[in-house]
Amino acid sequence: MSTLLIASHNVMNARGLKALLPAYVRLHRDHKIGALCVQEHVPKAGTRIASALGPSFGVALHQAAPRLAIVYDRSRLSLRRLTAITLPRLQRVPLWQRTYSSAAPEQKHALVANFSPPLTMVNFHLDAAGDNEHRTAQLRAFASALPLARTPLVACGDTNAFTLRRSDAEAALASVLRPLHLRHNTRDARAKQPIDTHFFARANEPRFGQRLAVTLGLVGIDMPRRYDVICSNIPMPETGQLCTPASDHDLVW
Repeated sequence: MSTLLIASHNVMNARGLKALLPAYVRLHRDHKIGALCVQEHVPKAGTRIASALGPSFGVALHQAAPRLAIVYDRSRLSLRRLTAITLPRLQRVPLWQRTYSSAAPEQKHALVANFSPPLTMVNFHLDAAGDNEHRTAQLRAFASALPLARTPLVACGDTNAFTLRRSDAEAALASVLRPLHLRHNTRDARAKQPIDTHFFARANEPRFGQRLAVTLGLVGIDMPRRYDVICSNIPMPETGQLCTPASDHDLVW
């Protein structure tokens, strides 16, 4: 397979999708997107992204995992199989986390696309609620469910791997990703040059905790962390990131 750019973006429920579309178009113009993994997908968001990128783009959606989508260039990739893996679910959401998350535990999934030329792509979104031990269990679940990789594997998404202390952040993220590395020999593309990808101050959503974070951001208070990752078992010659203020997550590729 020739070089293929794969990107990942949490679109924050597409609340600012109109402002995000030019960023996707710009990335495609400069680097030719092969696939874009979308988290917090809502109806028609993937179709709007595909339309902005051009007529060769399609959207891979699975009814069991409607909050995930993969927008891909059909002139370069042919979708052979699409499956959804159910991830471990919290028994309850702690009271304090209900200020920014739903009160009822959310069922999370990983979306697995098998393409031709041979490529397995996994799009995932781990829980914002719970702790990093729970998120590690979620990642371990889909890593274990995937057959041992004999062809190129790319797994990307939003880990939500938060730590209160910045000094603990990268070690915690590496720990969450370790099951994928151990089973499939993947590498985190940005581990050696980590850059924050999530910003609470940009979480322009209706829950109290999110409104508070935006208000604190107005006076320069934020706790950005690197949540968004791209991992692969093949060499990644180049990586990048686009600042996207219309989402609380930057786009990574």
